Amino acid sequence: MEQPVLNLTRKWRSKKFKEIIGQDLVVKILQNSLYKKTFFPAYLFSGQRGCGKTTTARVFAAAANCKRIEEFQKSPKEFQVPCGLCDSCVAMAGMRHPDFIEIDAASYTGVDNIRNVIDTSLFLPTLSHKKIYLVDEVHMLSKAAFNAFLKILEEPPKSVVFILATTEIHKIPETVKSRCFQLFFKPVQASVIIQYLQDICEKERITYQLSALELIAQACEGSLRDAINLLEQARFAGDAVHKEVICAALGYVEDQYIYDIVCAILEKKEEALLYVINELQNVSLSIDYFVKRLQEFVYDVMMLKYGVKQKFFMEIPESVISIINNIDISDVIDCFYGLASLDEILAKTGKKQLVLETQLLSMVLQHFEKDVSKKKIPERS
Repeated sequence: MEQPVLNLTRKWRSKKFKEIIGQDLVVKILQNSLYKKTFFPAYLFSGQRGCGKTTTARVFAAAANCKRIEEFQKSPKEFQVPCGLCDSCVAMAGMRHPDFIEIDAASYTGVDNIRNVIDTSLFLPTLSHKKIYLVDEVHMLSKAAFNAFLKILEEPPKSVVFILATTEIHKIPETVKSRCFQLFFKPVQASVIIQYLQDICEKERITYQLSALELIAQACEGSLRDAINLLEQARFAGDAVHKEVICAALGYVEDQYIYDIVCAILEKKEEALLYVINELQNVSLSIDYFVKRLQEFVYDVMMLKYGVKQKFFMEIPESVISIINNIDISDVIDCFYGLASLDEILAKTGKKQLVLETQLLSMVLQHFEKDVSKKKIPERS
């Protein structure tokens, strides 16, 4: 039977600690835990999407049950776990290990599911030293399910380890947090993502532009998984991974549109804004990204007004800077808050472009009203 071809995300998923990207501190802590034979009853992995929480949990589980863990504990420089060769490691690699149970809390949110976990955790491991439960997206559990979880998290059987993973740590009850050994997964640095994407391209013989990989790293905001997915999308869009392909895939538009819209708002030019809006009708764009870039540009405008180096738009045209110099800082701040309010508004509508255009026009009109209110009404003689 022909083996299915894995996509890049699955093909390049880390199988060992040394392959985990951008989480050096977390890896060091877990390896030291294994070396010192110290296992905590429950671990809580938190961090943004795609930064390696689930992958690290699987590697840690494989290492904890590796048959060569005693050799690693005696000589960690000579032996690494997971070894990838023993029965336990092979079973983990094939995702058929009887003592590793992965649960998607988004699908199994109820208290009955947790009670089932508690019941099965009482049985001894069948193949290895530890029975390890990975509860992914644990913040999705119901309140009753969390309450049922508390006792077993504090005092599980000696052979059981729980690993809880979440992208929204603020939704985890404090009573659960206090029972866990907490590890935070930071966003992967852009430079690390670029280097990793280069390695994949070279090994997969993918032709690429460095500027395209830089754009991917910038767009993915620390999510390595998103970066690899976008690389693969661009890979199948043409003969090579070019910056133009990435821009099209992300729905990016030229920075000039950003400059024109913000300047029209700040200068209170309703007709100029309507002209740019009309031009955007013919452009395929991501509304969420477009709003993000508008916010970033106005933020940079504020920095320029205060004499601070801009953060997002490093090469602003002189013609735009000359306009910015004549704008009052209070108007810039009002513009930023107006754009910031779009995040919540757009999250609640399916007609994002219409809402965006209406909000931009209302911001110009608000500036007109502000100007009118500043004008003194001439006194009667």
